[in-house]
Amino acid sequence: MSILKVDTITDQSGKGSPNLPHGANVTGTATGASGSNVSTLGNLTVSGNVGVGGTLTYEDVTDIDSIGIVTARSGLKIGSHTGVGGTFFADGSYNTSGIITATNVSVGNSITGTFYGNGSTLTGAGPSGSLEQHMGMNDGSTRTLSMGTFTFPNVTSSRDINTTSYTDLPFSVATYKPPSGAIGVQYEITYSAAWVSDHSINHHKLYVDSTEILYGRHNVSGRYKEGLYTFRWYFAIGGSTNNNTGRFASWNSNKVIKIKARNYSGGNRAVYHYTQYFDGNTGHQFFKPMIKITAFK
Repeated sequence: MSILKVDTITDQSGKGSPNLPHGANVTGTATGASGSNVSTLGNLTVSGNVGVGGTLTYEDVTDIDSIGIVTARSGLKIGSHTGVGGTFFADGSYNTSGIITATNVSVGNSITGTFYGNGSTLTGAGPSGSLEQHMGMNDGSTRTLSMGTFTFPNVTSSRDINTTSYTDLPFSVATYKPPSGAIGVQYEITYSAAWVSDHSINHHKLYVDSTEILYGRHNVSGRYKEGLYTFRWYFAIGGSTNNNTGRFASWNSNKVIKIKARNYSGGNRAVYHYTQYFDGNTGHQFFKPMIKITAFK
């Protein structure tokens, strides 16, 4: 073994780097001058640690395995250069063109987006402030709600009660129980009514089971009056029961909401789901009523 002690090694001209065609084995520390570069055309294998004070640029990396924290100061893109599928931005936001699958998602403020699917497993996804909302035509169909099965009345023809005694309006009947935690229920019925005599007057009373909600009294009336009507009533839940306003201390079982009606007299009455005139002529047209119920939280 020989030992070569020199201060400087250059190429033959004395102005360039020496050529080491068979490589170089360094068992100590290799130190480069400040501002100088280290270049290799082949592979660089390091069995120890690598510290980089500047920028590390690389291509064609299949996997990065880190047991610590990976920090990307300007963001992180996922996918090929020609089709990035997701981007983590430096401000913490994330944009993806694919599907996000997670066991649990916690959102501190809000989610904005479009939902696709039947929503059968969603909870608390009703309109803002509501626990549950459903609406439909009075066609006898059913809905599965928190209470179980809700059935819409089935209306197929006009309805002329023609009586001066209060009788149920079948199209208004709804049997309902709100979800647990509801603070109120809004009942809404939309229907049409037309005159039979030139001055029609029908009196309406609002009932829950057999109890009248006194402040819910109203009329459907007018001279040659016909058109669409929407009646809404809000039933508060909690506190003391008040039959005037329709407040209930609790609502833990099915209740029947309905409207009872009578004519002012036999000569002053209106008929429901019906028009007296239509399309410029006397033409009776059928209108199917609708019910909407919302439980609020």
